[in-house]
Amino acid sequence: MTPAPPYDVPVTESALLSFDGRVLEAFGYVDAARYHVWEEPRIEFRTGRIRRLTIITKSGRKHTVLYDEPCLPGLRILADLLERSRPQAPES
Repeated sequence: MTPAPPYDVPVTESALLSFDGRVLEAFGYVDAARYHVWEEPRIEFRTGRIRRLTIITKSGRKHTVLYDEPCLPGLRILADLLERSRPQAPES
């Protein structure tokens, strides 16, 4: 079962990603960051010794942060929610 927005998921003990269905927000770093669904944000993961996730928009804007391994399942759910929230191309 996929959770309905708003969906909050920890990234580390002191950082959080939140998605309300329209805006993805990153909290707990130097500054908060906001990504609107029209920017088509997606999340890519790097696993291994140094775990990082990168939020990338269609224009190429990037935000990379470290994540804690126990948070990965919730982060993958968030990545799926973002993917399904992308604006749909009009049908011809």
